[in-house]
Amino acid sequence: MINVRILTLSSVIMVAALTGCSSSSYDKAPHANSTTSTQSKPDNVEYMPNYMASTSIGQVMTTPQGSTVYTSDEDQTGKSNCYGDCAKHWPPVLASNGAQPYGRMSLAAREDGQQQWAVDGKPLYTYAEDAMHGDVKGENAGKVWHVVK
Repeated sequence: MINVRILTLSSVIMVAALTGCSSSSYDKAPHANSTTSTQSKPDNVEYMPNYMASTSIGQVMTTPQGSTVYTSDEDQTGKSNCYGDCAKHWPPVLASNGAQPYGRMSLAAREDGQQQWAVDGKPLYTYAEDAMHGDVKGENAGKVWHVVK
């Protein structure tokens, strides 16, 4: 009799535990320790890049596709100086039409009229030699390129 009660009680506890873990109650919000979470953003606004990922040098900002983003000491606030061959090695992180600044993210005008994402006013780039998620091969290149942390 006692074994039946224990078995019944165990079954009730198991059902209650599984019900609490159903997909409808699963927390899908970003967590502080998540490496792919995004920072707060307004609704209906493009929010590229503004993702964070763990790398060999710590947490760095990435595009949604996982490319590490960099800034250049040779740029001025809100203005890119990377064109031609420079832009082939350091592709600018371009914003789509209608993108709006938010938080630390702003837009920098390029000479061709396109908008480039910037953080704290510094235009953002990826590095052509970063082949995999988490690559930071461009860190301190020429002592002027730096990952965004």
